[in-house]
Amino acid sequence: MRRLDWAIAATSGTFMVGSVVAGLIIGWWLDKKFGIDPIGKAIGVILGGTVGTIELVRMLLKVSRR
Repeated sequence: MRRLDWAIAATSGTFMVGSVVAGLIIGWWLDKKFGIDPIGKAIGVILGGTVGTIELVRMLLKVSRR
């Protein structure tokens, strides 16, 4: 593997955590704005995890095809 491929694979975990944290922050904001306390955070974490997983798979497939 090339160094760029290793860098992409190494940062994939950070990307996954960042997606979940971003979803949590957006969900927290929605909870405050609409008064739906646990629902916004739960949906935000689920959507963040889903987006993170999809992007993680896309990145790793791209690396494995090289």
